[in-house]
Amino acid sequence: MRLLIVLLLFAPGLSAIDMTEVDRDTLRYVRIALLKDDVRKHFDLKIGDFEALDQAIRVDVALGQAKEMVVLRLGNKCAGVLIETTKDGDRPGAHCFIAVESRVSAEARIQGEFVAIRCAVDTANDEASPVRTRLLRLHNDKLQCCLTWLSSEERSWDDGRYKRATTRKLVRAQGKLKLIEETSYSLDSEPVEGARASCETLLLDTNECLQLAERTESCIPISSHCGFARRLERDGLNEAALYHATLAFERANAKQLADDDCQRLEAMSLIARLEARMRRNEVEVVER
Repeated sequence: MRLLIVLLLFAPGLSAIDMTEVDRDTLRYVRIALLKDDVRKHFDLKIGDFEALDQAIRVDVALGQAKEMVVLRLGNKCAGVLIETTKDGDRPGAHCFIAVESRVSAEARIQGEFVAIRCAVDTANDEASPVRTRLLRLHNDKLQCCLTWLSSEERSWDDGRYKRATTRKLVRAQGKLKLIEETSYSLDSEPVEGARASCETLLLDTNECLQLAERTESCIPISSHCGFARRLERDGLNEAALYHATLAFERANAKQLADDDCQRLEAMSLIARLEARMRRNEVEVVER
């Protein structure tokens, strides 16, 4: 009973938000953001009830009259709220609500035109989890989530010895917005020479969002995929070898190579041999 009384008396001090991470200006902007009815209702909070939040992040922006944005999170609910500076002082401006998976980070992009909100997709394993990015912008006086993508992800084979890492980032080049994708491979934490690919995707601006448009790829050649597969096979990394052999076959199909093309035939031969070996290994494990 005494413990319960203590908890009730000191409940305001047991706030979810870590106040060591929130400076005075951020806290002031949070209070301003919570003056907005829609924002309070979204989090089911009262005016000034900022202590119940899990996170509050301030971002410098250049969006309309706003030079600052606060990103608020409570559980899986997240909001971006612009703070507008007027002759009468600061006030809450346009806002946007999004659902997130976990703890977020936020940063301004492209000279403050956009705010990128990132969070781990797999809450059980933040370090190895893919990271999802949601892009906010001010459009027609409304704050909107205009693009969502996986900004980093990793896949591994053969007990983690062989890995593929992919990153995607937003850039503006020659006045055009693009999503730049980079993929690389590593074996026992060492980069695999020649195993890099890239892709540029043009983004078209519409009223509703940024749409993925023309895609330009710089792919790993079919012969290189087959070469990686052969070397991995020799090292006993059959899962990774089969992955590269399959990519080689898919590339041969995409290029519409003839049925008797040597590259297509080599990829098919690798796939057949590796699948047979892996099935044989599975049978041996079961028999034991």
